[in-house]
Amino acid sequence: MSTFFYKGEENILPSSETPAIEFSDNSKPSKIKEAFLKVLDNKNLSFLLGSGCSSCEIKQTKEGEEDIYQQIGIPVMAPLAKEFYGLAGFQEARGWLKDKLRIDVESKTFATNLESFLSTLHSLSFYHSKVEPLKSDNAGEEDAKQQEKGTKSEFGKLDTAGKINHIIVEARNFILEKMLNEDNVTSKQDEHVLNIYKQFYRKLLSRNSTLPRLSIFTTNYDMYSEKAMDLLGIHYVNGFTGGICKFFNPTIFNYALAEKMDLSQSKWSVIDNFFYLYKIHGSVNWIEAEGENKLFKVREIQEASFDKLKGEATIMIHPTPLKYNASLGSPYSDLFRELQRKLMVNNNILVTIGYSFSDEHINNLIFQAFTIPSFRLIVIGEPTEYNKIGELKKLDDPRIWIIGEEFPKDDEHYIPLHFFKRFVDEVLPDLTNEDLDEKMETTINNLKNLLQ
Repeated sequence: MSTFFYKGEENILPSSETPAIEFSDNSKPSKIKEAFLKVLDNKNLSFLLGSGCSSCEIKQTKEGEEDIYQQIGIPVMAPLAKEFYGLAGFQEARGWLKDKLRIDVESKTFATNLESFLSTLHSLSFYHSKVEPLKSDNAGEEDAKQQEKGTKSEFGKLDTAGKINHIIVEARNFILEKMLNEDNVTSKQDEHVLNIYKQFYRKLLSRNSTLPRLSIFTTNYDMYSEKAMDLLGIHYVNGFTGGICKFFNPTIFNYALAEKMDLSQSKWSVIDNFFYLYKIHGSVNWIEAEGENKLFKVREIQEASFDKLKGEATIMIHPTPLKYNASLGSPYSDLFRELQRKLMVNNNILVTIGYSFSDEHINNLIFQAFTIPSFRLIVIGEPTEYNKIGELKKLDDPRIWIIGEEFPKDDEHYIPLHFFKRFVDEVLPDLTNEDLDEKMETTINNLKNLLQ
């Protein structure tokens, strides 16, 4: 496959026309890895993880049968939307949306983006909850006839606002169930995804300890980042404070975890295994809740399950437009403000992985950062004539790096270099002794068995 490393529109990697004697195929990832060694040494460095990072398929082969690929991670937005729109229980609502509200889920706006679909429904819900819809006499007569015949469904008996809210709840619960991924978590089939995240954070720990702690921004609702860091014993700040009851408090992002170096003096040092984690679209384990003397009414629960959360009135898994406390207030405004603050720092580098640049709110903040001459954007992805990454490449700005590999047209299951797994394995430098880490982990597991 053709590997690329664009700085502006120039691919700085050796081309396929270069004699094979001079360059081996392995020299391409090596050159990218060398560049990332310098990136990790940058004082102000942030990562943005998109939905592609948590999506992972495994091949299950049975003798005499075709290969079957099973999604063990979290589906990205396009297949997620396609699956929801195809559910048998959604078909009546789908027809009603198209006939009555002129919302066609097959349109370009909604076909590959369930978040856009939900945002639109929230806007309509806000409107219809404030304005009583007017019904014509004919419509009332038709409703009466259908009720007499007993043909009206439970969904059909709802008014316009009720129908919209019903669809919102169904879509929200669908997303919630997919993000929790409980079947694969229980059977431990998702261990492969979790191990990629563990490897990602373990490698980032090798960064020079004298540099500021890394900021990890993510649009993902799932909890793979938290699980990976917990298993590695990494401390992180995610915006919540408290013990038994954890509530959102953005001031915690100004704090750092430190150890006292000199008992005779007030001399402190920030610990090495420490990250800032910003879930800018919310999380499956955030709910809206009241708390005594709490200005921010967003609570983090520790044991998230579908049975526990499906009955919650408000789960923070997506922003809701036109509602001040959700789209303009906490926690989203605080998290986006933190992203903007980090991007506006001089000599800042932002690395995006698994992010398709489909969120205009995030894109606007990133594009604003280009007003700072020292800002650099490193995109791990493939530019095409149809996506935003391709548009970024056309800007021909050497501050924009695009790294990846052309996706083959004849193999939809191929894993290119810009996918999270291969980026972590082959591009992200590892300055630690991996063998020693594995031996330590094995020893700890063996000690656990001895203590039982």
